[in-house]
Formats: sequence, C-alpha cells, structure tokens
Amino acid sequence: ETLADNPNEIAAYFYLGNSYDNQYKPSRRGEAANDALLDQAVKNYQLAAEKLNASDNPDNKKLGKLSLEYLVAAYGSDKKNDPAQAEPVLLRMIQMEPNEPSNYAVLAKIYEDAGAYPEAEQVLLKARDAKPNDPVVYSQLAGYYNRQGQFDKTIAAFEERTKVEPNNPEGYFTIATYYWDETRNDPKLTETEKREFIQKGLQNIDKALQLKADYVDALVYKGLLLRLQAPLEKDPAKQQDLLKQ
Repeated sequence: ETLADNPNEIAAYFYLGNSYDNQYKPSRRGEAANDALLDQAVKNYQLAAEKLNASDNPDNKKLGKLSLEYLVAAYGSDKKNDPAQAEPVLLRMIQMEPNEPSNYAVLAKIYEDAGAYPEAEQVLLKARDAKPNDPVVYSQLAGYYNRQGQFDKTIAAFEERTKVEPNNPEGYFTIATYYWDETRNDPKLTETEKREFIQKGLQNIDKALQLKADYVDALVYKGLLLRLQAPLEKDPAKQQDLLKQ
C-alpha cells in the first residue's frame, strides 16, 4: 500500500524485501514457495538500492546501503549461493565507501572460495592501502595468508598491525600464538628454526606482558612456549629451569 502511494519510498522497498527475507528458510531451499520468498527479497533490495542515488535523504541513504549489505547476504552460501551476483554489488559498495574494510574482506572471501587467490590477495592489499591505520586490515590479510599456508607473510602482516597499534598487547600476543602453533605443528622445521620461532614467540609474549602484566592468556602461552623450548635444551639443569618457569 505504501509503494502504491509512493513508488520512490526506499524504506518501503527495504522493509518489504526484509519481510520476505525473514520468511525464507534455508532448510527448505529447493521448495518453490520458499525460494519465491527469497526472489522477492532480492527484487526489493535491488529496487531500494537502485533508488539510492536519487535520494538526498540521509535516512534513505542508510537504508539503501543496508539494502546492498542484505543483498550480498541473500547471494550467500546459505541462501542463493550465487557469488557471481554478489561480486558487482560488493564492487559498488567499495566504490561508495572506499575506506570500509569489511566490504573488501567479503569480496576477497568470495574470490578465495572460488580459487581466485591472486585476486583475493589484491583486494585485501587494496583494503590495507585504503585504510592503512586500521589494524583490522592487517588481521584480515594475515588470516588470508595463514589459510594459504604462507607463514612468513602471516607474521609480517601481524607485525604491521603492531606498528599501527603499538600499545595493544593483543597484537603481540597473537603473533606469539602463531609462532607456538607453527613450532608445534610443522614437522619440516629444523631444530634451529624451532629455537628461533620459540624465541620470537617469547619476545612477543614479553612485550604483551610489559603492556598488561595480568594478561592471563599471555601468561598461559608463555608457559606453553617454555615447554616447547625445554626439550630442545641439552643442559638438564637449563631444561629443568625452563619447566620450573
């Protein structure tokens, strides 16, 4: 009724689309009536987004942007599972808000899931360049490199994060946990490499504890790193000292 009275009302398109969206059940995907609800949701999100550029109303602009976000979600794996349709929507969102890292991250994940790894990395690098003072962009980049098994690049990205927020103990703690995990789980590491990784892990843990002395998780991981170090020591006395610590 609202749209019949005013076919340019962005809010009505958004909320109509959202009403259809909320009735859709992923567990019933494939049933015609259920799928038709999602089709209607997509249609109305698209209409709201199309009218976004023609509106000067700040509230309408917010709902128009929200329509794009919900549209991307509608193309997600638990709904339409159509990443090719989500890609141009995300590119538009990035164009509208070039300093919003989350849009880059979603697009990069679409590329990554499709096996387009160079494209995924480039999108995350663009996010970093667009907002270099945001620690989130470095964590997203590190997460990508970690999933690709690129340990050196993972650590380098996390280290860049600590340069952006040098007083946040979590950054140093995170690096230490990755050194612990790599030392513990990579059978290809030499004893020298294990010693090096453990020392770097301990250095980062100590930085975290200097910033926050009662950082319990950091204390736990310091103990875990010392337990990895102990078996590598040839001197029994030093080994026992590490275990005692």
